[in-house]
Amino acid sequence: MRPCLSCKRNAVISIAVLLCFVYFLLFTNQHQSTVFPGPQTKNPTPIKSEEKFVEKEPETVEERDGFENHATDQDVKTLLRPEEVIVPDPVEHHLPNEIFKPIIHNNGHNKLSPDYHDQPTVVAELDFTRLKTAGEFPDRYSDFGDPEKFDCDGEYCVINGRSVKQALLKETPSDMFTFLPPPEEFLKEFKNPCWKAPDGTNQQRLFCVPYFYIIGVTKCGTTDMFSILKHHKNVFSRARKESHYIDRARRGRSLRMNRPPDRRPLSFSTWANQGRFRSQLLETYHYTEGDPVLFHGITMDATPSHSWDNEYWELFHQGYREPPVTNPDLISTINPKSKIIISLRDPIKRMQSAYQFFCAFHVYDCDKPVTPEKFHRLVMDALNTFAQCRVSNSARGCVYSTSTHQLATHLYASIYSVYLADWLAVFPREQVHVIKFEDHIKNQAESFQELSAFLDIEPYDEGDLTSFMDKHNVANSLKDSKRIPYMLPETITALEEFFAPFLGDLVEMLGDEKWSWGRPTVSPN
Repeated sequence: MRPCLSCKRNAVISIAVLLCFVYFLLFTNQHQSTVFPGPQTKNPTPIKSEEKFVEKEPETVEERDGFENHATDQDVKTLLRPEEVIVPDPVEHHLPNEIFKPIIHNNGHNKLSPDYHDQPTVVAELDFTRLKTAGEFPDRYSDFGDPEKFDCDGEYCVINGRSVKQALLKETPSDMFTFLPPPEEFLKEFKNPCWKAPDGTNQQRLFCVPYFYIIGVTKCGTTDMFSILKHHKNVFSRARKESHYIDRARRGRSLRMNRPPDRRPLSFSTWANQGRFRSQLLETYHYTEGDPVLFHGITMDATPSHSWDNEYWELFHQGYREPPVTNPDLISTINPKSKIIISLRDPIKRMQSAYQFFCAFHVYDCDKPVTPEKFHRLVMDALNTFAQCRVSNSARGCVYSTSTHQLATHLYASIYSVYLADWLAVFPREQVHVIKFEDHIKNQAESFQELSAFLDIEPYDEGDLTSFMDKHNVANSLKDSKRIPYMLPETITALEEFFAPFLGDLVEMLGDEKWSWGRPTVSPN
C-alpha cells in the first residue's frame, strides 16, 4: 500500500521543525549573554591620557583611603633596588562606641586657670586605653606616641637625632620618629627623601616620604594641578589624590570629613612603604659626573585639606585654647626641606563653591534645593557662631575649633591668613609657593612652568604642555540644579565685613594687594 503523500510531507515538516527547535536551543544556550543578557557588571575604565578628569565622590574603600596598595617589581640592576611587596587592601577598623565619653571641654592653647569661665563646647573625650586595646588590628596600625618613653626636656623630645615637640608625639603613630631617620641619613642617590630599612619581615626595603605637598585650599584648582603635575616625567604620586594621611589617618580618624578618631592610627612605616612610586623613582636613573644624585624623580602628596584640617585636636591636647601643633609642624619635622604648594581663591567664591560641592555629595546635611536665601541664613548662623566664639577666644582658636568646622558654609577654610601663618612659621618663604587661583586659570602654561622651577625639575615642553592641558581640563560634575544661582547682596556685604581683617593680614603677609581680590581690607594694628 503506497503511503499518503500528504503524510510524508507532514512528517518532513515535523522533522524540520524539530531540528530547527533543537538548533535554536543550542544556539541560544551558547550565546545566552548576547540574546538574553542578564545583569552586567560594568568594569571601571582607568583614565587614559585623552580622557578628562572629573571631580567625583570616592566610591570604594580603596579610593577613600587614597593609597594604591600594590607595587610593581622592577629589574633595576643597582645596589639600591628595593624588593617590592604586595600591600593588603585597606580595611576599615571601627572601634566600639564605648571608647568615647561625652564631656564638657573648653577649647584653647593657653592653659585654663581654675577661675576661667568660657562657653564650653561638648566634644568626646578619647579613652586611649580602650582605643589601643579594642578590636584586632593588623601590623599596619600603631599606637599613639608616648612622650614618657623618650628623652624629653620641656617642650621637646630628642628622637633619632630629631627634636620633636612633645605635643606632636601625642597625635602621631608611635613608630613615626623611631622609624624615620634624621634628614642627613636620607639616601644621597635620590632627589626624593628616601632611606632603606628592614620591614616587618626583616627584609630591606626602600621607604620614602613626599618631596612636596599640595596642601590646598579645597576648591582652588588642586585637582587640576595634581592631574597635570603627575604627568611630568619626573613627578610621581604616592597615592591617589587626597591620601589624608597627615590630617586624618595618622590621628586615627576616618578619611571622611568631620569624624573623630575611632581607630588606631595608620603606622608611619606603612605609609612610607605604600604605593608604586618606588619602582617609578628607580626609572629616573641618570648619571652626571660630579652629581651624587642618580635617581631624579620626586613624589608628591596632594591633599587640599592639609592646609586647614586639624579637627579634633582638642582630644589630644586637653585644656588648650588653641592647637599647640598643627599639620605644618609635623611635615617640617619629618623633612624640613619639604616644598609646599598652596592655591588661594577669592574667599567668598571659594566658600560658595565648597558649600555646593559638599552639599551635593552629602558631606553636610543640607536643606535642598540650595537657594540664595537658604545660603544667606547659613552664612549669618556661621558668622554668629564665630562672633560668640571670639568673645572669649583668639581668632586662631576659633578658626581651628572643631565646633566651627561643622558649619556647612565651609567659612572656616576661607580664613587663609590664620592657616598660612602657621605654615610660614615653620617653613622658609622660598619653600612655600602661593598661587592665586584666578591667575592660574588665566595662564596655566606659565603657572606650571613656574611650578616646575619651584620644584627644581625640568621645564615642560611648551607645545606638549598646551596640548596636554587642552585634553585634561578638569570638569566640575555638579549640575546647575545643585548650584546657588547667585548670592544676595546682603550676604556679600556681611562676608566682606567678616573677611576684611583676615584679608588685611594676608596682604601684609604676602606683600601684594592682589591678595585682597579687590575686596575691602582692614590693616593689622
